[in-house]
Amino acid sequence: MKNLLLTAVLGTVALSSCTLAGNPVRKDVTGQLRGFSANQNLGLALVGFNNGQYTADGTQSQVIDKFLTGGFALDLPTNVPFGTYRVIVFRDANNDNRFNTGDTVLSRDNGKLLVYTQRDNQFFGGTRRGWNIYNSANGNVQTTLLNNYDLEAIAAQ
Repeated sequence: MKNLLLTAVLGTVALSSCTLAGNPVRKDVTGQLRGFSANQNLGLALVGFNNGQYTADGTQSQVIDKFLTGGFALDLPTNVPFGTYRVIVFRDANNDNRFNTGDTVLSRDNGKLLVYTQRDNQFFGGTRRGWNIYNSANGNVQTTLLNNYDLEAIAAQ
């Protein structure tokens, strides 16, 4: 009985500590969140400018765990132009689970690009068709497991 009660309490705490906007199915990109206050209405968005088109997509399924792991998981879209993007953390001012005018960007550039390619080696050597991470600091490319895309707060939030 004690174990059942403990499981129920821990499950409730775990669920209440996450921000959910959909439930990521593919969990395409994951990382840690550092320096963000837990009492904010945080969201994730994919932003980029490619082929003359600005993309700011904050509608993808995501999980932000501000309390237990300090991490996130985000599904990446396949209906955006091929090119380079980054994930940002934003304060969802109107609580609509979308990145739009009036929302404040809270994360700094981590030096890593999410690269969506139509063919191998399209934008950077070593990339494969689909989503990749390109690390501009050392030129490394991740092609299958898109993890360690850690995000830090701009300043004390």
